Amino acid sequence: MPPYSNMTRYFLVSVLLFCCSLANGQELYVFSNPASNIPAKTIVAKASVKTMRSYHNNEREYRFMPELQLGLTKNWMLTGNVSFSNMFFQQKQQFESARLYTKYRFYSNDEVHKHFRAAVYGSAAWSNNPLVYQELNLEGDNSGVQLGVVATQLVNKFAASAGVAYIQQLEKTNKLSFGIPFSEQALQYNLSMGYLLFPRNYNSYKQTNFNLYCEFLGQQSTDVKAGFLDIAPSLQLIFNSSTRFNVGARYQLAGNAHRMTERSVFISLEHYFLNALK
Repeated sequence: MPPYSNMTRYFLVSVLLFCCSLANGQELYVFSNPASNIPAKTIVAKASVKTMRSYHNNEREYRFMPELQLGLTKNWMLTGNVSFSNMFFQQKQQFESARLYTKYRFYSNDEVHKHFRAAVYGSAAWSNNPLVYQELNLEGDNSGVQLGVVATQLVNKFAASAGVAYIQQLEKTNKLSFGIPFSEQALQYNLSMGYLLFPRNYNSYKQTNFNLYCEFLGQQSTDVKAGFLDIAPSLQLIFNSSTRFNVGARYQLAGNAHRMTERSVFISLEHYFLNALK
């Protein structure tokens, strides 16, 4: 058999790294991002929908979010997405927002069935929605910028991740007041946990992974007395180590912030294209 070419060797190593990355599915959280990145040279296509009951008329509202993720290097990734919704008093679906997100993993300590990673991330978003609520959210609701840090520990089939971020909203004129003081900036924080339930014994990348998650997501305004803490259980299926299906729900546990909703459902489907960036 002739020796492998450099391109063949590179492809085989890429496949191995890719499968190892998706095998650690218990840290691919549904509502937050871990410190790990998608594999280098990979493109991820993702489609998501968020749905909730309107705070004002109790009617069902939807937000659709197509997204592309790029694995620029093993330590650096870039994400871009837009959103369409009938939220914020809109009668029909319309273009709503655009967002750019980047994450850089600056520390990694990898062992067999165990690793610890840390990363910094930032995002910037534009939204055509007015500033209405005290909750700040760059995934459709608000225009603003965000800077944060996150750390993730994986041990065998369990992964835990903790992060904190500063968010600043940038809307200065398009504001809709209900007599409640606006929040201009806030601290966001999360504690996310995931467990690989199936398969019990991993021996092929073609096996379907079944992951369970529980995340605690909070925000505290730094300029007004408003905040909240949510719990977000979810489940995830990973097919052929390349396609992920996520479904989860988010409920408020405590808080006094004026929000669009205290309960929502999130569904997403994403596919990994290995070695797509030459």
